[in-house]
Amino acid sequence: MPIVGTAGHVDHGKSTLVLALTGRDPDRWAEEKDRGLTIDLGFAWATIEGIDVGFVDVPGHERFIKNMLAGVGAIDCALLVVAADSGWMPQTEEHASVLDLLDISHGVIALTRIDLVDEDTVEIATLEIMEEIEGTVLEGWPIVPVSAVSGAGLDSLTSAIALTLRGIEDHGDGPFKMWIDRAFNVSGAGAVVTGTISRGTVAAGDEIEILPGGSIDHVRGLHHHDQPVDRSSYGSRTAINLQSSRLASVARGNLVCAPGSIGTTTRLLAVVRPARTFEEIPQRGAFHLHIGSAHSPAAIRRQFGTDTYLITLDAELPMVMGDRFILRDSGRQAVVGGGRVIDPTAAETTTAENIGRLVATLGGSTTDMADALISVRQFATLADISVSTGGGQPSGGLIAGDFVVSQDAAADIANRCRTAVEMYHDHYPLRPGMPKPELATQIGVDASVIDAIVATTETLDQTDGFVRLKNFLDTITRSQTEEWDSVRKDLESSFDVPRMSGIALESELLHALIRRGDLVQISTDLVFTRDQVGDIQKRLRNLSDEFSVSEFKENFGMTRRQAVPMLEWLDTHGWTKRSGDTRIVRSRPK
Repeated sequence: MPIVGTAGHVDHGKSTLVLALTGRDPDRWAEEKDRGLTIDLGFAWATIEGIDVGFVDVPGHERFIKNMLAGVGAIDCALLVVAADSGWMPQTEEHASVLDLLDISHGVIALTRIDLVDEDTVEIATLEIMEEIEGTVLEGWPIVPVSAVSGAGLDSLTSAIALTLRGIEDHGDGPFKMWIDRAFNVSGAGAVVTGTISRGTVAAGDEIEILPGGSIDHVRGLHHHDQPVDRSSYGSRTAINLQSSRLASVARGNLVCAPGSIGTTTRLLAVVRPARTFEEIPQRGAFHLHIGSAHSPAAIRRQFGTDTYLITLDAELPMVMGDRFILRDSGRQAVVGGGRVIDPTAAETTTAENIGRLVATLGGSTTDMADALISVRQFATLADISVSTGGGQPSGGLIAGDFVVSQDAAADIANRCRTAVEMYHDHYPLRPGMPKPELATQIGVDASVIDAIVATTETLDQTDGFVRLKNFLDTITRSQTEEWDSVRKDLESSFDVPRMSGIALESELLHALIRRGDLVQISTDLVFTRDQVGDIQKRLRNLSDEFSVSEFKENFGMTRRQAVPMLEWLDTHGWTKRSGDTRIVRSRPK
Protein backbone atom coordinates (compact mmCIF):
# COMPACT_ATOMS: atom_id res chain seq x y z
CA MET A 1 0.00 0.00 0.00
CA PRO A 2 1.48 3.40 -0.96
CA ILE A 3 1.76 6.05 1.73
CA VAL A 4 0.88 9.71 1.16
CA GLY A 5 2.38 12.13 3.67
CA THR A 6 1.15 15.66 4.23
CA ALA A 7 3.49 18.62 4.61
CA GLY A 8 2.98 22.34 5.02
CA HIS A 9 2.67 25.28 7.37
CA VAL A 10 0.65 25.13 10.56
CA ASP A 11 -3.09 25.78 10.19
CA HIS A 12 -3.10 25.48 6.41
CA GLY A 13 -5.66 22.69 6.58
CA LYS A 14 -3.66 19.48 6.30
CA SER A 15 -5.70 17.45 8.79
CA THR A 16 -8.98 18.87 7.49
CA LEU A 17 -7.99 17.88 3.96
CA VAL A 18 -7.08 14.32 5.06
CA LEU A 19 -10.46 14.07 6.79
CA ALA A 20 -12.19 15.17 3.59
CA LEU A 21 -10.22 12.67 1.49
CA THR A 22 -10.57 9.65 3.80
CA GLY A 23 -13.53 10.30 6.08
CA ARG A 24 -11.19 9.72 9.04
CA ASP A 25 -9.87 12.33 11.43
CA PRO A 26 -6.07 11.89 11.75
CA ASP A 27 -5.85 13.98 14.93
CA ARG A 28 -5.63 11.38 17.69
CA TRP A 29 -4.97 13.37 20.83
CA ALA A 30 -7.39 15.48 22.85
CA GLU A 31 -4.78 18.27 22.99
CA GLU A 32 -4.73 18.34 19.20
CA LYS A 33 -8.51 18.72 19.15
CA ASP A 34 -8.41 21.47 21.75
CA ARG A 35 -5.61 23.46 20.15
CA GLY A 36 -6.62 22.88 16.53
CA LEU A 37 -3.18 21.78 15.36
CA THR A 38 -1.43 18.45 14.88
CA ILE A 39 1.17 17.76 17.57
CA ASP A 40 1.97 14.16 16.73
CA LEU A 41 1.68 11.97 13.67
CA GLY A 42 -1.84 11.17 12.53
CA PHE A 43 -2.94 8.28 10.34
CA ALA A 44 -5.86 7.61 8.04
CA TRP A 45 -6.61 5.53 4.95
CA ALA A 46 -8.92 5.35 1.98
CA THR A 47 -9.37 3.76 -1.43
CA ILE A 48 -8.67 6.26 -4.19
CA GLU A 49 -9.60 5.21 -7.72
CA GLY A 50 -9.09 1.58 -6.82
CA ILE A 51 -5.82 2.15 -4.95
CA ASP A 52 -5.65 1.49 -1.20
CA VAL A 53 -3.80 4.51 0.18
CA GLY A 54 -2.47 5.30 3.65
CA PHE A 55 -2.14 8.89 4.81
CA VAL A 56 0.40 10.17 7.34
CA ASP A 57 -0.57 13.60 8.61
CA VAL A 58 2.45 15.41 10.03
CA PRO A 59 2.62 18.52 12.23
CA GLY A 60 3.27 21.87 10.67
CA HIS A 61 4.21 23.93 13.72
CA GLU A 62 7.94 24.62 14.11
CA ARG A 63 7.91 23.27 17.68
CA PHE A 64 6.83 19.88 16.36
CA ILE A 65 9.30 19.61 13.49
CA LYS A 66 10.84 16.45 15.02
CA ASN A 67 7.53 14.66 14.68
CA MET A 68 7.23 15.88 11.11
CA LEU A 69 10.65 14.46 10.27
CA ALA A 70 9.66 11.16 11.91
CA GLY A 71 6.71 10.82 9.55
CA VAL A 72 7.97 12.14 6.25
CA GLY A 73 10.82 9.67 5.87
CA ALA A 74 8.56 6.70 5.09
CA ILE A 75 6.28 8.19 2.45
CA ASP A 76 5.96 7.37 -1.24
CA CYS A 77 4.07 10.49 -2.27
CA ALA A 78 3.98 13.91 -0.63
CA LEU A 79 0.89 16.09 -0.36
CA LEU A 80 2.22 19.61 0.19
CA VAL A 81 -0.56 21.84 1.50
CA VAL A 82 -0.48 25.59 0.92
CA ALA A 83 -3.38 27.80 1.99
CA ALA A 84 -4.55 30.17 -0.77
CA ASP A 85 -5.36 32.89 1.77
CA SER A 86 -1.90 32.75 3.37
CA GLY A 87 0.51 31.68 0.64
CA TRP A 88 4.01 30.28 1.04
CA MET A 89 5.00 30.45 4.74
CA PRO A 90 8.12 29.65 6.85
CA GLN A 91 7.10 26.07 7.66
CA THR A 92 6.01 25.58 4.06
CA GLU A 93 9.58 26.41 3.08
CA GLU A 94 11.09 24.15 5.73
CA HIS A 95 8.85 21.21 4.83
CA ALA A 96 9.53 21.72 1.14
CA SER A 97 13.26 21.74 1.91
CA VAL A 98 12.90 18.45 3.76
CA LEU A 99 11.05 16.88 0.83
CA ASP A 100 13.72 18.17 -1.54
CA LEU A 101 16.62 16.95 0.61
CA LEU A 102 15.02 13.52 1.06
CA ASP A 103 14.45 13.40 -2.71
CA ILE A 104 10.73 12.72 -2.35
CA SER A 105 10.29 12.98 -6.11
CA HIS A 106 6.57 12.12 -6.29
CA GLY A 107 3.98 14.48 -4.95
CA VAL A 108 0.98 16.73 -5.38
CA ILE A 109 0.51 20.30 -4.14
CA ALA A 110 -2.91 21.13 -2.72
CA LEU A 111 -3.78 24.81 -2.79
CA THR A 112 -6.38 24.81 0.01
CA ARG A 113 -9.03 27.23 1.29
CA ILE A 114 -9.98 28.46 -2.14
CA ASP A 115 -13.47 29.02 -0.75
CA LEU A 116 -12.01 31.97 1.21
CA VAL A 117 -10.46 33.82 -1.74
CA ASP A 118 -11.30 34.94 -5.25
CA GLU A 119 -10.00 33.48 -8.51
CA ASP A 120 -7.28 36.12 -8.90
CA THR A 121 -5.83 35.22 -5.48
CA VAL A 122 -5.85 31.52 -6.44
CA GLU A 123 -3.94 32.35 -9.64
CA ILE A 124 -1.42 34.53 -7.78
CA ALA A 125 -0.90 31.84 -5.11
CA THR A 126 -0.36 29.23 -7.84
CA LEU A 127 2.27 31.37 -9.55
CA GLU A 128 3.98 31.96 -6.19
CA ILE A 129 4.16 28.21 -5.53
CA MET A 130 5.59 27.57 -9.00
CA GLU A 131 8.29 30.15 -8.34
CA GLU A 132 9.12 28.74 -4.90
CA ILE A 133 9.51 25.13 -6.09
CA GLU A 134 11.61 25.96 -9.14
CA GLY A 135 14.88 24.05 -9.14
CA THR A 136 13.74 21.58 -6.47
CA VAL A 137 12.48 18.02 -6.63
CA LEU A 138 8.98 19.51 -6.30
CA GLU A 139 9.19 21.27 -9.66
CA GLY A 140 6.59 19.85 -11.98
CA TRP A 141 4.27 18.56 -9.28
CA PRO A 142 0.61 19.22 -10.11
CA ILE A 143 -0.92 22.15 -8.20
CA VAL A 144 -4.60 21.49 -7.46
CA PRO A 145 -6.87 24.22 -6.03
CA VAL A 146 -9.22 22.63 -3.48
CA SER A 147 -11.57 23.35 -0.60
CA ALA A 148 -12.00 20.73 2.08
CA VAL A 149 -15.07 22.63 3.33
CA SER A 150 -17.05 22.98 0.11
CA GLY A 151 -15.57 19.95 -1.63
CA ALA A 152 -14.49 21.98 -4.64
CA GLY A 153 -11.54 20.39 -6.41
CA LEU A 154 -11.52 17.19 -4.27
CA ASP A 155 -12.17 14.99 -7.30
CA SER A 156 -9.32 16.65 -9.18
CA LEU A 157 -7.04 16.19 -6.14
CA THR A 158 -7.85 12.48 -5.76
CA SER A 159 -7.24 11.96 -9.48
CA ALA A 160 -3.88 13.76 -9.26
CA ILE A 161 -2.88 11.62 -6.26
CA ALA A 162 -3.92 8.40 -8.01
CA LEU A 163 -2.06 9.35 -11.20
CA THR A 164 1.08 10.12 -9.18
CA LEU A 165 0.88 6.85 -7.24
CA ARG A 166 0.56 4.83 -10.45
CA GLY A 167 3.89 6.23 -11.58
CA ILE A 168 5.80 5.05 -8.50
CA GLU A 169 7.97 1.95 -8.80
CA ASP A 170 7.99 -0.61 -6.02
CA HIS A 171 11.37 -0.49 -4.26
CA GLY A 172 10.36 -2.60 -1.30
CA ASP A 173 12.34 -5.76 -1.98
CA GLY A 174 14.70 -7.01 0.69
CA PRO A 175 14.67 -7.96 4.37
CA PHE A 176 11.89 -6.54 6.56
CA LYS A 177 12.43 -3.04 7.94
CA MET A 178 10.11 -0.65 9.81
CA TRP A 179 10.81 2.48 11.84
CA ILE A 180 8.68 2.73 14.98
CA ASP A 181 6.68 5.95 15.24
CA ARG A 182 4.35 4.89 18.08
CA ALA A 183 4.67 2.45 20.98
CA PHE A 184 1.98 1.65 23.53
CA ASN A 185 0.56 -1.11 25.70
CA VAL A 186 -2.66 -3.00 25.01
CA SER A 187 -4.25 -4.63 28.05
CA GLY A 188 -3.85 -8.38 27.84
CA ALA A 189 -1.64 -8.20 24.74
CA GLY A 190 1.45 -6.26 25.83
CA ALA A 191 3.63 -3.90 23.83
CA VAL A 192 2.46 -2.74 20.40
CA VAL A 193 4.56 -0.72 17.96
CA THR A 194 3.39 0.96 14.78
CA GLY A 195 5.07 2.29 11.67
CA THR A 196 5.18 2.11 7.91
CA ILE A 197 6.99 -0.90 6.46
CA SER A 198 9.73 0.57 4.29
CA ARG A 199 11.07 -2.75 3.03
CA GLY A 200 10.11 -6.39 2.87
CA THR A 201 7.35 -8.34 4.58
CA VAL A 202 6.54 -9.41 8.13
CA ALA A 203 4.24 -12.21 9.27
CA ALA A 204 2.81 -13.44 12.54
CA GLY A 205 5.35 -15.67 14.27
CA ASP A 206 8.36 -14.07 12.56
CA GLU A 207 11.51 -13.40 14.52
CA ILE A 208 12.47 -9.72 14.50
CA GLU A 209 15.32 -7.61 15.84
CA ILE A 210 14.88 -4.29 17.65
CA LEU A 211 17.59 -1.69 17.05
CA PRO A 212 19.56 -0.17 18.59
CA GLY A 213 20.26 -2.76 21.24
CA GLY A 214 19.81 -5.83 19.10
CA SER A 215 17.19 -7.56 21.24
CA ILE A 216 15.32 -10.38 19.50
CA ASP A 217 11.56 -10.77 19.73
CA HIS A 218 8.72 -12.49 17.87
CA VAL A 219 5.59 -11.12 16.23
CA ARG A 220 2.57 -12.15 18.28
CA GLY A 221 0.07 -10.47 15.98
CA LEU A 222 -0.36 -7.87 13.25
CA HIS A 223 -2.96 -5.17 12.49
CA HIS A 224 -3.32 -3.21 9.30
CA HIS A 225 -5.80 -0.32 9.33
CA ASP A 226 -7.50 -1.62 12.46
CA GLN A 227 -7.91 -5.13 11.03
CA PRO A 228 -5.97 -8.23 12.15
CA VAL A 229 -3.83 -9.70 9.35
CA ASP A 230 -1.43 -12.62 9.05
CA ARG A 231 1.07 -10.74 6.91
CA SER A 232 1.96 -7.14 6.12
CA SER A 233 4.20 -5.83 3.36
CA TYR A 234 6.13 -2.85 2.02
CA GLY A 235 4.21 0.43 2.21
CA SER A 236 1.66 -0.77 4.76
CA ARG A 237 0.82 1.08 7.95
CA THR A 238 1.26 -1.75 10.42
CA ALA A 239 0.85 -2.38 14.13
CA ILE A 240 2.98 -5.19 15.54
CA ASN A 241 2.15 -6.85 18.83
CA LEU A 242 5.49 -7.93 20.28
CA GLN A 243 5.61 -11.24 22.08
CA SER A 244 8.02 -10.49 24.92
CA SER A 245 9.30 -6.88 24.79
CA ARG A 246 8.07 -4.42 27.37
CA LEU A 247 7.11 -0.85 26.58
CA ALA A 248 10.06 0.40 28.63
CA SER A 249 12.46 -1.29 26.19
CA VAL A 250 10.93 -0.14 22.90
CA ALA A 251 9.91 3.35 21.73
CA ARG A 252 9.66 5.72 18.81
CA GLY A 253 13.05 5.97 17.14
CA ASN A 254 13.68 2.23 17.40
CA LEU A 255 13.80 0.15 14.24
CA VAL A 256 12.34 -3.34 13.86
CA CYS A 257 13.87 -5.46 11.15
CA ALA A 258 14.82 -8.95 10.05
CA PRO A 259 17.54 -10.20 12.45
CA GLY A 260 21.07 -9.43 11.29
CA SER A 261 19.96 -7.36 8.28
CA ILE A 262 20.88 -3.87 9.51
CA GLY A 263 23.73 -2.54 11.64
CA THR A 264 24.04 0.41 14.00
CA THR A 265 26.66 3.12 14.16
CA THR A 266 27.87 6.25 15.90
CA ARG A 267 30.17 7.36 13.05
CA LEU A 268 29.25 7.57 9.39
CA LEU A 269 30.47 9.05 6.16
CA ALA A 270 27.85 10.90 4.13
CA VAL A 271 27.28 13.21 1.21
CA VAL A 272 25.47 16.30 2.56
CA ARG A 273 23.99 19.19 0.60
CA PRO A 274 22.67 22.39 2.15
CA ALA A 275 19.03 23.36 2.29
CA ARG A 276 18.31 25.99 -0.32
CA THR A 277 18.12 28.72 2.31
CA PHE A 278 21.83 28.08 3.05
CA GLU A 279 24.69 28.52 0.63
CA GLU A 280 26.65 25.85 2.47
CA ILE A 281 26.44 23.73 5.59
CA PRO A 282 27.38 25.92 8.58
CA GLN A 283 30.73 25.04 10.12
CA ARG A 284 29.32 25.22 13.62
CA GLY A 285 25.95 24.49 15.09
CA ALA A 286 23.89 22.40 17.50
CA PHE A 287 23.26 19.80 14.83
CA HIS A 288 20.80 16.92 15.05
CA LEU A 289 20.71 14.11 12.53
CA HIS A 290 17.20 12.78 11.79
CA ILE A 291 16.78 9.40 10.12
CA GLY A 292 13.52 7.50 10.03
CA SER A 293 11.80 8.25 13.32
CA ALA A 294 15.10 8.57 15.20
CA HIS A 295 17.45 11.46 15.82
CA SER A 296 20.68 12.18 17.64
CA PRO A 297 22.93 15.16 18.35
CA ALA A 298 25.75 15.11 15.81
CA ALA A 299 29.19 16.59 15.22
CA ILE A 300 30.20 17.06 11.58
CA ARG A 301 33.59 17.41 9.89
CA ARG A 302 34.00 18.24 6.24
CA GLN A 303 36.27 16.00 4.20
CA PHE A 304 38.74 17.39 1.62
CA GLY A 305 36.69 20.53 1.04
CA THR A 306 33.96 18.46 -0.64
CA ASP A 307 30.29 17.89 0.13
CA THR A 308 31.27 14.75 2.06
CA TYR A 309 31.20 14.84 5.87
CA LEU A 310 32.32 12.55 8.65
CA ILE A 311 29.46 12.60 11.16
CA THR A 312 29.82 11.48 14.77
CA LEU A 313 26.61 10.79 16.71
CA ASP A 314 25.95 10.96 20.42
CA ALA A 315 23.56 7.99 20.20
CA GLU A 316 23.81 4.76 18.27
CA LEU A 317 21.44 4.69 15.28
CA PRO A 318 20.58 2.01 12.71
CA MET A 319 21.40 2.80 9.08
CA VAL A 320 22.73 1.35 5.83
CA MET A 321 24.42 2.74 2.73
CA GLY A 322 22.12 4.93 0.68
CA ASP A 323 19.86 5.90 3.60
CA ARG A 324 18.72 9.51 3.51
CA PHE A 325 18.71 11.81 6.52
CA ILE A 326 18.06 15.40 7.53
CA LEU A 327 20.50 17.65 9.38
CA ARG A 328 18.84 20.26 11.57
CA ASP A 329 20.40 22.97 13.71
CA SER A 330 18.43 23.32 16.92
CA GLY A 331 20.14 26.63 17.65
CA ARG A 332 19.06 28.17 14.36
CA GLN A 333 15.73 26.29 14.55
CA ALA A 334 16.17 25.34 10.91
CA VAL A 335 16.88 22.45 8.59
CA VAL A 336 20.36 23.19 7.28
CA GLY A 337 20.88 20.22 5.00
CA GLY A 338 20.24 16.65 4.12
CA GLY A 339 22.30 13.78 2.87
CA ARG A 340 22.85 10.14 2.07
CA VAL A 341 24.96 7.62 3.93
CA ILE A 342 27.89 6.32 1.88
CA ASP A 343 29.60 4.36 4.67
CA PRO A 344 27.58 3.67 7.84
CA THR A 345 30.61 2.62 9.90
CA ALA A 346 33.31 4.86 8.50
CA ALA A 347 36.92 4.90 9.64
CA GLU A 348 38.18 8.04 11.33
CA THR A 349 40.21 8.83 8.22
CA THR A 350 39.60 8.02 4.59
CA THR A 351 40.78 9.15 1.16
CA ALA A 352 39.23 11.19 -1.62
CA GLU A 353 39.57 8.16 -3.89
CA ASN A 354 37.57 5.99 -1.48
CA ILE A 355 34.90 8.66 -1.17
CA GLY A 356 34.60 8.73 -4.95
CA ARG A 357 34.14 4.96 -5.08
CA LEU A 358 31.36 5.08 -2.51
CA VAL A 359 29.53 8.06 -3.97
CA ALA A 360 29.51 6.42 -7.41
CA THR A 361 27.30 3.61 -6.10
CA LEU A 362 24.49 5.84 -4.79
CA GLY A 363 21.40 4.88 -6.72
CA GLY A 364 22.90 1.51 -7.59
CA SER A 365 22.02 -1.96 -6.35
CA THR A 366 23.01 -3.40 -2.97
CA THR A 367 25.57 -5.51 -4.87
CA ASP A 368 27.13 -2.33 -6.31
CA MET A 369 27.29 -0.89 -2.81
CA ALA A 370 28.84 -4.08 -1.41
CA ASP A 371 31.50 -4.08 -4.15
CA ALA A 372 32.40 -0.46 -3.42
CA LEU A 373 32.43 -1.00 0.34
CA ILE A 374 34.78 -3.98 0.21
CA SER A 375 37.09 -2.08 -2.15
CA VAL A 376 37.31 0.62 0.54
CA ARG A 377 37.45 -1.58 3.64
CA GLN A 378 39.68 -4.16 1.91
CA PHE A 379 38.83 -6.83 4.44
CA ALA A 380 35.56 -7.55 6.25
CA THR A 381 33.12 -10.26 7.20
CA LEU A 382 30.29 -11.00 4.79
CA ALA A 383 27.91 -10.23 7.67
CA ASP A 384 29.42 -6.74 8.11
CA ILE A 385 29.06 -5.99 4.41
CA SER A 386 25.49 -7.25 4.44
CA VAL A 387 24.32 -5.15 7.40
CA SER A 388 26.10 -2.07 6.01
CA THR A 389 24.36 -2.33 2.63
CA GLY A 390 20.94 -3.66 3.60
CA GLY A 391 21.58 -7.22 2.45
CA GLY A 392 24.17 -6.71 -0.29
CA GLN A 393 26.84 -9.28 -1.11
CA PRO A 394 29.94 -8.46 -3.19
CA SER A 395 30.14 -9.87 -6.71
CA GLY A 396 33.93 -10.06 -6.61
CA GLY A 397 36.76 -10.32 -4.15
CA LEU A 398 38.12 -13.38 -2.41
CA ILE A 399 35.62 -15.28 -0.26
CA ALA A 400 37.30 -16.95 2.68
CA GLY A 401 34.86 -18.64 5.04
CA ASP A 402 32.91 -15.85 6.70
CA PHE A 403 35.23 -13.19 5.28
CA VAL A 404 35.59 -11.33 2.00
CA VAL A 405 38.85 -9.76 0.86
CA SER A 406 39.17 -7.25 -1.97
CA GLN A 407 41.34 -8.20 -4.95
CA ASP A 408 43.93 -5.57 -3.99
CA ALA A 409 44.01 -6.72 -0.38
CA ALA A 410 44.20 -10.38 -1.46
CA ALA A 411 47.23 -9.62 -3.64
CA ASP A 412 48.87 -7.75 -0.76
CA ILE A 413 48.17 -10.58 1.70
CA ALA A 414 49.56 -13.12 -0.78
CA ASN A 415 52.80 -11.11 -1.12
CA ARG A 416 53.13 -10.78 2.64
CA CYS A 417 52.50 -14.51 3.07
CA ARG A 418 55.20 -15.37 0.53
CA THR A 419 57.69 -13.09 2.25
CA ALA A 420 56.88 -14.51 5.70
CA VAL A 421 57.14 -18.12 4.51
CA GLU A 422 60.43 -17.45 2.69
CA MET A 423 61.91 -15.98 5.87
CA TYR A 424 60.61 -18.96 7.85
CA HIS A 425 62.29 -21.38 5.42
CA ASP A 426 65.55 -19.45 5.77
CA HIS A 427 65.42 -19.72 9.55
CA TYR A 428 64.12 -23.29 9.72
CA PRO A 429 65.20 -25.12 6.56
CA LEU A 430 64.43 -28.57 8.00
CA ARG A 431 60.85 -27.78 8.96
CA PRO A 432 58.06 -28.66 6.50
CA GLY A 433 56.81 -25.09 6.46
CA MET A 434 55.35 -22.31 8.57
CA PRO A 435 52.50 -23.36 10.87
CA LYS A 436 49.29 -21.87 9.49
CA PRO A 437 48.12 -20.35 12.83
CA GLU A 438 51.49 -18.64 13.22
CA LEU A 439 51.30 -17.26 9.68
CA ALA A 440 47.71 -16.04 10.20
CA THR A 441 48.71 -14.26 13.42
CA GLN A 442 51.73 -12.62 11.79
CA ILE A 443 49.70 -11.38 8.80
CA GLY A 444 46.77 -10.37 11.02
CA VAL A 445 44.01 -12.35 9.32
CA ASP A 446 41.81 -15.34 10.08
CA ALA A 447 43.15 -18.81 9.22
CA SER A 448 40.35 -19.21 6.65
CA VAL A 449 41.85 -16.28 4.72
CA ILE A 450 45.21 -18.07 4.65
CA ASP A 451 43.45 -21.15 3.24
CA ALA A 452 41.85 -19.09 0.47
CA ILE A 453 45.07 -17.25 -0.35
CA VAL A 454 47.09 -20.47 -0.57
CA ALA A 455 44.42 -22.08 -2.75
CA THR A 456 44.56 -19.22 -5.26
CA THR A 457 48.30 -18.55 -5.45
CA GLU A 458 50.76 -20.45 -7.63
CA THR A 459 53.70 -20.13 -5.25
CA LEU A 460 52.31 -21.41 -1.94
CA ASP A 461 51.10 -24.79 -0.75
CA GLN A 462 50.01 -26.28 2.55
CA THR A 463 50.12 -29.76 4.02
CA ASP A 464 49.08 -30.90 7.49
CA GLY A 465 48.68 -27.32 8.69
CA PHE A 466 52.05 -26.09 7.37
CA VAL A 467 52.35 -23.46 4.64
CA ARG A 468 55.37 -23.72 2.37
CA LEU A 469 56.69 -22.49 -0.93
CA LYS A 470 55.82 -25.01 -3.64
CA ASN A 471 59.46 -25.36 -4.70
CA PHE A 472 60.73 -25.80 -1.14
CA LEU A 473 62.31 -29.11 -0.11
CA ASP A 474 63.04 -29.76 3.55
CA THR A 475 65.94 -32.05 2.59
CA ILE A 476 68.59 -33.20 5.04
CA THR A 477 72.07 -32.41 3.74
CA ARG A 478 74.78 -35.00 3.14
CA SER A 479 76.73 -33.95 6.22
CA GLN A 480 73.56 -34.13 8.32
CA THR A 481 72.83 -37.60 6.92
CA GLU A 482 76.32 -38.77 7.89
CA GLU A 483 75.83 -37.27 11.36
CA TRP A 484 72.51 -39.09 11.69
CA ASP A 485 73.98 -42.43 10.55
CA SER A 486 76.59 -42.23 13.30
CA VAL A 487 74.03 -41.37 15.99
CA ARG A 488 71.63 -44.07 14.78
CA LYS A 489 74.25 -46.78 15.23
CA ASP A 490 74.72 -45.69 18.83
CA LEU A 491 70.98 -45.60 19.49
CA GLU A 492 70.36 -49.02 17.97
CA SER A 493 73.12 -50.68 19.98
CA SER A 494 70.53 -51.23 22.75
CA PHE A 495 67.06 -50.25 23.84
CA ASP A 496 68.54 -48.27 26.72
CA VAL A 497 68.32 -45.02 24.69
CA PRO A 498 69.10 -41.60 26.22
CA ARG A 499 66.63 -38.80 26.67
CA MET A 500 66.03 -36.67 23.58
CA SER A 501 67.98 -33.88 25.20
CA GLY A 502 70.94 -36.25 25.45
CA ILE A 503 71.02 -37.28 21.77
CA ALA A 504 73.95 -35.69 19.95
CA LEU A 505 71.90 -33.99 17.23
CA GLU A 506 70.82 -30.39 16.74
CA SER A 507 67.19 -29.82 17.70
CA GLU A 508 66.12 -28.88 14.16
CA LEU A 509 67.66 -32.04 12.69
CA LEU A 510 66.20 -34.18 15.47
CA HIS A 511 62.66 -32.92 14.83
CA ALA A 512 63.13 -33.21 11.08
CA LEU A 513 63.98 -36.92 11.58
CA ILE A 514 60.85 -37.33 13.70
CA ARG A 515 58.68 -35.72 10.99
CA ARG A 516 60.35 -37.92 8.35
CA GLY A 517 59.70 -41.03 10.44
CA ASP A 518 63.32 -42.03 11.04
CA LEU A 519 62.72 -41.44 14.72
CA VAL A 520 59.48 -42.34 16.50
CA GLN A 521 58.57 -40.07 19.39
CA ILE A 522 57.20 -42.23 22.19
CA SER A 523 56.76 -39.50 24.79
CA THR A 524 57.78 -35.91 25.43
CA ASP A 525 61.47 -36.75 25.92
CA LEU A 526 61.82 -40.24 24.47
CA VAL A 527 62.44 -41.44 20.90
CA PHE A 528 63.39 -44.77 19.34
CA THR A 529 64.53 -45.35 15.80
CA ARG A 530 62.02 -46.70 13.32
CA ASP A 531 63.84 -50.05 13.22
CA GLN A 532 63.87 -50.30 17.02
CA VAL A 533 60.09 -49.81 17.19
CA GLY A 534 59.60 -52.43 14.45
CA ASP A 535 61.82 -54.86 16.34
CA ILE A 536 59.84 -54.32 19.57
CA GLN A 537 56.57 -54.98 17.77
CA LYS A 538 57.92 -58.20 16.25
CA ARG A 539 59.28 -59.46 19.56
CA LEU A 540 55.91 -59.09 21.27
CA ARG A 541 55.10 -62.62 20.03
CA ASN A 542 57.81 -63.95 22.29
CA LEU A 543 56.05 -62.60 25.37
CA SER A 544 53.46 -64.52 27.38
CA ASP A 545 49.75 -63.76 27.02
CA GLU A 546 50.02 -61.52 30.06
CA PHE A 547 53.20 -59.81 31.17
CA SER A 548 54.28 -57.22 33.70
CA VAL A 549 56.34 -54.06 33.27
CA SER A 550 59.28 -55.83 34.87
CA GLU A 551 59.10 -58.72 32.38
CA PHE A 552 58.96 -56.24 29.52
CA LYS A 553 61.99 -54.39 30.89
CA GLU A 554 64.03 -57.51 31.24
CA ASN A 555 63.06 -58.84 27.81
CA PHE A 556 64.19 -55.66 26.05
CA GLY A 557 66.92 -54.48 28.38
CA MET A 558 65.18 -51.21 29.20
CA THR A 559 64.95 -49.14 32.33
CA ARG A 560 61.57 -48.22 33.75
CA ARG A 561 62.03 -44.71 32.26
CA GLN A 562 61.90 -46.28 28.80
CA ALA A 563 59.62 -49.27 29.38
CA VAL A 564 56.58 -47.45 30.83
CA PRO A 565 56.30 -44.81 28.03
CA MET A 566 56.86 -47.52 25.40
CA LEU A 567 54.09 -49.71 26.85
CA GLU A 568 51.72 -46.72 26.95
CA TRP A 569 52.57 -46.00 23.31
CA LEU A 570 51.90 -49.66 22.41
CA ASP A 571 48.57 -49.45 24.29
CA THR A 572 47.59 -46.32 22.35
CA HIS A 573 48.46 -47.90 19.01
CA GLY A 574 46.58 -51.13 19.70
CA TRP A 575 49.49 -53.52 20.17
CA THR A 576 48.87 -54.11 23.86
CA LYS A 577 46.12 -53.58 26.40
CA ARG A 578 46.56 -52.84 30.07
CA SER A 579 44.76 -55.07 32.54
CA GLY A 580 45.53 -54.09 36.11
CA ASP A 581 49.28 -54.42 36.62
CA THR A 582 49.78 -56.55 33.51
CA ARG A 583 49.59 -56.16 29.73
CA ILE A 584 47.79 -58.35 27.24
CA VAL A 585 49.19 -58.66 23.74
CA ARG A 586 46.39 -57.62 21.40
CA SER A 587 48.24 -57.85 18.10
CA ARG A 588 50.96 -60.43 17.51
CA PRO A 589 53.10 -59.90 14.41
CA LYS A 590 53.32 -62.95 12.16
